[in-house]
Amino acid sequence: MKVAAVIPAYNEEERIGGVIEGAREYVDRVIVVDDGSTDLTAEVSEDAGAEVIGHGENRGYLTALKTGFEAVEEDIVVTLDGDGENDPADIPQLLKPIEEDEADLVLGRREKIPRISERFLTFLAGLHDSGTGFKAIRSELAKALELPGVCPCGTFALEANGLGVRIEEVPVRTRETGKERKVSWKHFIQFWFVLKALLIP
Repeated sequence: MKVAAVIPAYNEEERIGGVIEGAREYVDRVIVVDDGSTDLTAEVSEDAGAEVIGHGENRGYLTALKTGFEAVEEDIVVTLDGDGENDPADIPQLLKPIEEDEADLVLGRREKIPRISERFLTFLAGLHDSGTGFKAIRSELAKALELPGVCPCGTFALEANGLGVRIEEVPVRTRETGKERKVSWKHFIQFWFVLKALLIP
């Protein structure tokens, strides 16, 4: 099965190159969606061997993902963050349940979820880690998802579950990025999207 990686990125010129080089060892194609960056994210990404799709302005993480999904022609999509938090060496274990026809969506489960707001949304979604950016998903499913909301917390799992697909979680490693972890205002908005998905069939 052919695999593409989709990496949404916003001002990640210092880290994105290493992420792409690591991912290329395990996938057939890397697509970076440059979400309105004002630095050299696009140039660094191209130099590292990725195909770059640019947004003229910052349109948000989920919109960047959807843009990437639309460009995918491969059988499976792996998503990972552009800041280097995800270890590309974990890609094979994300792919395995799909390749063995045991799952349609595989979420990378972090040992520690950094933000309290993420933990709460994960609890509502009934998972161990609903906010991870590290996932593998069948391409036809990725293209079918509407991905409402403002962040990934709960979005993938709840919408996919509503479509009756098989979801698995596998443990993945996380790496320090040097970024400060704060409670995101987006999580408070996302709460209403998650609650709506849970209460309205």
